[in-house]
Amino acid sequence: MSALDQYVDHIRRLSSDNKYQDLAQSLLGSNVFHKNIQHIETILTTFALPEHTLCALGALHTIARAPSIPDFDRYLTQMETFIQTCSPEQVQYLPHFICDICHVITERLRSQNRARSGIPFLFHALELVRREPGQLLSIHSDLYQLCLLAQWFEPALHYLETDIIEINRENGRFDVKYLLLYYYYGGMIYACVKQYDRAMNFFENVLTIPANVTSLIMIEAYKKYILVKLILITTLSTTTNATSSSLAALPSYTSRSVVQAIRSLCTTYTELANLFNTNDLQHYQEFIHRHQEQFQRDKNLGLVKQTIHSFIRHSIQQLTKTFLTVSLNDLAQRVKLRSAQEAEKYLLDMIENGQIFASINKKDGMVIFHGCPEKFDANAMILKLQEETEKCMTAERQLRELEKDLALSKTYIQRTLALAHDRSKMLL
Repeated sequence: MSALDQYVDHIRRLSSDNKYQDLAQSLLGSNVFHKNIQHIETILTTFALPEHTLCALGALHTIARAPSIPDFDRYLTQMETFIQTCSPEQVQYLPHFICDICHVITERLRSQNRARSGIPFLFHALELVRREPGQLLSIHSDLYQLCLLAQWFEPALHYLETDIIEINRENGRFDVKYLLLYYYYGGMIYACVKQYDRAMNFFENVLTIPANVTSLIMIEAYKKYILVKLILITTLSTTTNATSSSLAALPSYTSRSVVQAIRSLCTTYTELANLFNTNDLQHYQEFIHRHQEQFQRDKNLGLVKQTIHSFIRHSIQQLTKTFLTVSLNDLAQRVKLRSAQEAEKYLLDMIENGQIFASINKKDGMVIFHGCPEKFDANAMILKLQEETEKCMTAERQLRELEKDLALSKTYIQRTLALAHDRSKMLL
C-alpha cells in the first residue's frame, strides 16, 4: 500500500470514529495531498458527504492552494455542492480552509468579470462558517467586493446591518487587512445606496483602527470619508458647527502616523473640504474641474459631483443665519445660481428634507426663513428617542458581556500577571 493510500485510509478512519480534532491536526500537519495533487480528484470522490466532510474539505483546500485550478467551473460546482451537503459541525474544526477557498474563488471570479455568480456561494459559505450573527470573518470582505462589482447590494446589507462584536480568528490569526476591507467596502456599499451617515461611520472606522503604519486602504477610505462628509454637511450643520477645518479633521483618537500620512498624500481632498465654507461656487467648481483627472483616477468623480449640490445647499443654509427674508433673485445671485427658478427648486427640496425651515411667497418672490418648529413632544420624536435609548442599552449590554469574557480569558489573565511580575522586578 502506497503512502497516499495509507494516509487516505488513516484520515477516513479518524472521520468514521468522529475524532475530528485529530483529523484536523492531521490535515494541517501533512503535505501528502499536495505531493499527490495529480490524484486529488480521484481521492475526493471517495469521501462521502456529510460523513467525511473534513476529509473532503482537505482535498478541496489542496486544489485551491495549487498554482492553478485546471477546470475552475467544475471546482466551483464542487464547492457549491460541498457547502450545501457538508456537516457544519465538522467545518468548525477547520473554518479557515473554507475562508482560504473563498478568497481564491473571489479573486478568480473578479478577474473573469463574473462577480454576480459568486455572491450566492459566498453568502451560503458565511452562513456555514460564522457561529453567531455579530461575528466577523475574512469572507465578509469577499462578499462585499463581489456585491460592489455586480451592483447587487442586498446580500451585503443583510450582514452590514448587524454590528460586529467578535472576530473569528480562523486558525488563531486574523489579518487586519480583512477588517479594514470590511469597513471600506461596507462604506462604499452604503454610499451606493445613499445611506451616507452609515457610510461616513464605516470609513471613519477604517481610519481610526490603531496602526503604526498607514495602509493604502486607509488612504482611499479618507478620500471617500471627506466626500461623504461634504455630502452630509447640511445635516451635520444642524447639529454641529461644521467649519472647513472640522470637515477635513479626523477624530482625536486617530493614530498619529495615519494623520501625518493623510496630510501629505490627500492634499487635494483636504483643499476641497477647506473650500466648502467660502460660499464661492464658481471657485469650487473650477477646483473640481482642475483636478478632475485625479478624481476620476480615484473613482470618486461621482461623489465629487454630488458635493456640488451639497455646496449649494450649504450656502443657502448659511443665508438663514444672516437674513430673515430674502428675494429669490437675490438668493440666486448670492449663491451663484443661474436663475430664481433654480433657487426655488433647491429651497423646496431643502424644506421638504427638513434642512431649512422657510416659506416662499410666490406672489412677490420672497423667501421667509423660520426657526425650528419642532417641540420635541410629538409621537414620532418620542419613538425615535425610545429607539435610540434601546440601541444604547443594547450596546452597553454587549460591552459588559465582552468585559466579562475578557476578564475570564486565560490569555488576558496570563499577560496581566506577567506584566505585574515585570513591574515588581523593576521596582526591586
